[in-house]
This record gives sequence, C-alpha cells and structure tokens, in this order.
Amino acid sequence: MTRKHVRTIDLENPFVDSFEGMCEVLLIRHGEQKFHENITLGQALDAPLSELGERQARAVGERLAGARLGAVVSSPMVRAYETGKEIAKHHGLEVQVIQDLKEIDLWQRAPQDKGLLDIYSKEELAAVYRDVTRTRKHSSWPYCEDVDAFKARVIGAIDRVIAENQGRRVALTCHGGVINTYLGHLLGSVFDNLVSVHHTSITVVRGADTRRSLLTINDYSHVMSFQHSRGDINA
Repeated sequence: MTRKHVRTIDLENPFVDSFEGMCEVLLIRHGEQKFHENITLGQALDAPLSELGERQARAVGERLAGARLGAVVSSPMVRAYETGKEIAKHHGLEVQVIQDLKEIDLWQRAPQDKGLLDIYSKEELAAVYRDVTRTRKHSSWPYCEDVDAFKARVIGAIDRVIAENQGRRVALTCHGGVINTYLGHLLGSVFDNLVSVHHTSITVVRGADTRRSLLTINDYSHVMSFQHSRGDINA
C-alpha cells in the first residue's frame, strides 16, 4: 500500500482535518506526584499521584474527551499510567505501556533506602540544585543514570510510536525529563532541561517519515481554574 505523502506545510498546519500520512503525538506529563520531605529515593522513584495530581489527571482527561484519539500510550511508572487511564476511559481505549518511556533516574546510584537529607546537608543539597539550574544538564546530578542511554531510549520510543501510528492522534503520558529530551532532540539543544514542564501539560508534535513538527509546548490551561500555586517538593 502506498503511503500518502504529506507536505511540510500540512504537517505544520494546526487546522488539518485528517492525519492521513502523519501522526500527531500529545506529550502529556503526569499529574503531581505524592512526595513528602526527605522521602526515601526508592519510594520517590515511582511515587503515586497526589490528591492534586488526581484532579489534574481528571482535568486533562476531560479536556481531551472530545479529541479524536487513536491510542493512549504510557510510561510504566504509576503516576504516568494513572494519568493515561483518565484520558483513555473517555475513548474506550486501553493504555499501552512502553517501558522505554520511563523517567530518568536522577539518583540511580545513591542508596535507595535513604532520603536526600540523609545523604546531604540542606546547604549541600541546595548547592547541587544550584549547579543543575546553572548547567541545565542531567550530568550535574551526582548519582544520575547514564544520560546518553536515557536519551537514546526516549527518542527511539517516541519515534517508534510515530512510525506505528500513522493516521492517528496519540496521547502519550510520560514525564518532564522525557518531554524535555524529545524537545531538545527536535530543537537541537545542548541542554537537558529546556522548559519547566507543568503537571498534565500538553506538548504537541507531528511526524511524517523522518520529519517532525512542533506545534505547541507546555499547555496547562485545563488546570488554571482550580490550581493557583505549585509546591517546591512536587514541582
């Protein structure tokens, strides 16, 4: 079967009425996770949604209830999967889990039974955060997993979703690090953290053959009616 050739001008057009020959991916960060001060690293890695996070997930699900979705895919981490379920239920879809969409583990090589304040003083930890903010690179985290391997698996996973879902719009629930990695790939950035991606925000990418078009970034308008602040721990 011959695949329709999509003009770049159509790939970039927000008003197209058909996704034939292309895939539109909605990159959606999970809802807020349930953290508390000095939570152990093992608990924090796959923390569930907080009460606010559950509300954010419902809100993004309701926002997309009228959208024409062909699939919902998710990271295996519980906060992303639960967010994906809130979207999928409006469309009669099952959430498809993709292991390679798992978030980067910034503390992979640190003791998992300890909290950060068991490893660092508050002053030392603040210095780590300042260095990460200054460099905007994952490598500034002293116990981080292999950054290049993380980027390769994320870019490969999203590109496979695009290749396997031509003609469809796909909701992909994942993580801030995952979204920033793909943004960095598309924009040719040397930085790992380009945008402070808000919980359940929507970033829209379209793909056809090897071409990619970035339509919107970090749209969180659906939470504005009930969320008026953000916690430091849960950001």
